[in-house]
Amino acid sequence: MTIASRVKRALAFVAALALGAGLLSVASAPATAAEPPSGQLALSGNLNLHDPTVYRDGDTYYAAASHRGIWSAPSLNGPWTNIGNVPAADWTASSGRALWAPHVQKIGDTFFYYYSTSSFGTNNSAIGLKTTQTPGIPSSYVDHGGPIVTSGTLSPTQETFNAIDPAVHQDDDGNWWMVWGSHFDGIFIQQLADDMVTLVGEPVKVADRESEQFPIDNPNFNRIEGPSVFKHGDWYYLLTAWDWCCRGNGNDNTYKIVAGRSATIDGPYLDKNGVDLAEGGGSIILNSRMTQPGVTPEGLHRAPGAPDFLVEGDTVYFIYHSYMPGTVLGIRPFEWDGGWPYFPESKGPYEVTEGASYALRLQAGSIDDPNSLQNPEASETCLTSLDGLAVGAACEEPGAAQAWRLESLGDAFYQLRSQAGDRETCLTMADLSGTEGTGVAVEPCADDERQHWYFDDTGHGFQRLVGRTSNLALEATSNLPGAETAVFGGHRRDGDHQAGNLTQAAKWPYQQWRFEKLADALEAPTITTLDGAANAIVGDEVDLAVTVRGESGELVSGHVSLWQDGDQVDSATLVDGDASFAIAADEVGVLSLTARFHGAAWSADAEVVWNGSTSTELVVTVEPAPHPEPPVTPGPQEPGTAPPGTSPGGSGSGSGLASTGTDGEALSAIGLGALLLALGGMMLVALSRRSRV
Repeated sequence: MTIASRVKRALAFVAALALGAGLLSVASAPATAAEPPSGQLALSGNLNLHDPTVYRDGDTYYAAASHRGIWSAPSLNGPWTNIGNVPAADWTASSGRALWAPHVQKIGDTFFYYYSTSSFGTNNSAIGLKTTQTPGIPSSYVDHGGPIVTSGTLSPTQETFNAIDPAVHQDDDGNWWMVWGSHFDGIFIQQLADDMVTLVGEPVKVADRESEQFPIDNPNFNRIEGPSVFKHGDWYYLLTAWDWCCRGNGNDNTYKIVAGRSATIDGPYLDKNGVDLAEGGGSIILNSRMTQPGVTPEGLHRAPGAPDFLVEGDTVYFIYHSYMPGTVLGIRPFEWDGGWPYFPESKGPYEVTEGASYALRLQAGSIDDPNSLQNPEASETCLTSLDGLAVGAACEEPGAAQAWRLESLGDAFYQLRSQAGDRETCLTMADLSGTEGTGVAVEPCADDERQHWYFDDTGHGFQRLVGRTSNLALEATSNLPGAETAVFGGHRRDGDHQAGNLTQAAKWPYQQWRFEKLADALEAPTITTLDGAANAIVGDEVDLAVTVRGESGELVSGHVSLWQDGDQVDSATLVDGDASFAIAADEVGVLSLTARFHGAAWSADAEVVWNGSTSTELVVTVEPAPHPEPPVTPGPQEPGTAPPGTSPGGSGSGSGLASTGTDGEALSAIGLGALLLALGGMMLVALSRRSRV
């Protein structure tokens, strides 16, 4: 064997050993879990879908929509491509072969494509079914050949239902159910037989807009449609769309998404206040919104409707359309707050988080001027704590009286704690009667239902605060600029089914508030010592560097005073939140000091959001001066031994291989690598010498 080949083998052996050491080091690094999806998905491709449903086959996603189209994409983000149309069914000829609002469910290896056919504005409607095992081939969708459900009247209630907008879901016992309906007498659910075609039992009403407060005389004003049902955790959730779609001008549409939940698939479905959706209940979870940065298509997504869903592992995706002004596909993962779905955002007015503080600014505009409600702006009226009352007053540079801290109570309810004074008062409904005009005050915070509020998404960055049990909304008498106005509990006006402008009943600016974030947290600033001696020698000066910070890093201004035995001994103005002191340690013992901060905390883009005083104890142990130690004369040292305090491997407590923690692991790997390289070098020398023999 030549020297070169022996050297190559030795180098390969050393490299393998070194690589093994490196791999051991890399393998010890912990794996990071994937973050769950959040926020509206950025989509690309052909997105012009109306009433979409999304389903998956292997690695390919498909979407179906009204008017028979089929789309495909390699991911939920797209790019989405139209691949053709499913065939029209002969039995739908009387309705012009219309095909609306499909819902696709995969069962085994078969895709069930439920759809409706109708004439616009009538209940001359029916629900049909197509099936396929090759969803990427539109011509393969074979029709069942006739209607599953046709519009009709229930006996003995004489309720009329409209057989459109079908969706199916399986209950915990393995039974499949179909939910459908629109306008007329609302939304119904009924069990399917095993053939997935025949309906068994009787239909059950699960949602309707009519209530005792707002009766409906005209079915055109029972604006509810597009239902779907899914299970998450312990609850079944019913989603529907409220109000108007399909207007000639897309900007006139007022769709919004409403949710209720039930322990059983056939209801009753209750909203956050326990109101049955079949009796006018519903909590609004999504309304018109601007996109977040980086989301496409960019802009205002108006009037979301046609709710559907897709389950992927632990994530439930919300599938819908919105107007821009034509309809486009939208996809968002549901997020959850106390068992309720919601759609938070990382920036802007929907960044509403527990523990943060906000100014609440009333919406501008008037119901007498419908154009002012299409793209509403914020007014100059803010919710204000004033002498024990909640009022609307002119918005000022954010101050404590207009700052409200959100505190979660669970189940999607919150308290709003005023930051004025001692910060011990909360927004309070005067009583739980539910009477229009009930007063709203600011009272001491307590475990009191009158202080419990949830939020409806009223669109365009505004939300409505609804009181627990009373089911009244926080309403101002006026939003005129500069006017101080009373605040009271009013009936939720999206239930006001009155004739007139189509946008009027869906928007009531005096109940709609924009959350403008002031600070992430409003806890009292904390005081700590930096580089301050915990121990001192009598006769020395103790240097104390004091810093004051908000809980989440808010900036602070003011001064710190230092106290000992009830007497102030020093003070200093904060500079960038810091102050320095030098205190004489005159006596042996414990030096107990109190540092008191007086001033304000404020965020980088707002004025004062907290003011007052806070304090902390600083303890320094003062020890006597040490006696000098006699010098130590080193004795004779054995050859090869290390000096006292060291080891043969180097200085300190050990060699480079003896270390702990993360840095120690890295040093151990380095030391092992060095040892292996040294062994390799010795092998090379041996091989070289052997070759010369």
